[in-house]
Amino acid sequence: MKNIALKAAVNTQTYVTHWANTTVAHMKRRKDSGQGAIEYVGITILVVAIVIALINTKMGESIANKFKEKIAKVLDK
Repeated sequence: MKNIALKAAVNTQTYVTHWANTTVAHMKRRKDSGQGAIEYVGITILVVAIVIALINTKMGESIANKFKEKIAKVLDK
């Protein structure tokens, strides 16, 4: 392994290890550990409700067609 690649690998490993350690320490200090899961469930239910509402309306078809047009433009280029 070249010296530059080795330095980059060591720096990356050091950064990731430090980030993981500080993140774990922060999570251990939090007192509202169960709150996160409930928030994720609430957000998921909200997103699903919005998607279902869009699917059942003409606006949902319009948005889908616009996405298809934009994707086709990107793929044609």
